[in-house]
Amino acid sequence: MFWAIVNRMFSSATAMICAMQLWYWYSKLPDPVPSHFDAAGQVNGEMSLFGFYALMISLHVVMLVLFPVLGAFLKVIPNSMINVPNRDYWLAPERRDSTLLFNSTFLVAIGWQTSWLMIFLFHLTCMVAVKNKTTITPEFNYVMAGYLLVVFGEVVYLYYKFRRPKIEAN
Repeated sequence: MFWAIVNRMFSSATAMICAMQLWYWYSKLPDPVPSHFDAAGQVNGEMSLFGFYALMISLHVVMLVLFPVLGAFLKVIPNSMINVPNRDYWLAPERRDSTLLFNSTFLVAIGWQTSWLMIFLFHLTCMVAVKNKTTITPEFNYVMAGYLLVVFGEVVYLYYKFRRPKIEAN
């Protein structure tokens, strides 16, 4: 329950910051906006300001709305469609509700964390557009490395959390 409340607070704060960021940059950005970068971080594609904003808003809606909705639907999804390690153990009737509550809460967290990635990438892209820079690196590398470290840590945590407990011999 605690983590569900924390997630709601982070999701709400993320949505407000996203809205403020979109509002702040709208009048400052050129049309078209640099929107694609090659492996070296060089601008190699643009899109209209409207398209850029539609994409960013859509991504945030998916992360902040669709992920929590998917988590809510876990209760009606058959066990065979839920992918967790040791599924038979963790989705046994006596553990199913707590497992699904955890997974639902975790989906919400993944959503707002990924939305923060989008906030940082949006900001870096706007800085490239406004300052007429030709590259998004090295900041992009730091943001992606940080995000990937968080995701890696979460995957390790999930494998640890959903390992099958050892049965004590008495």
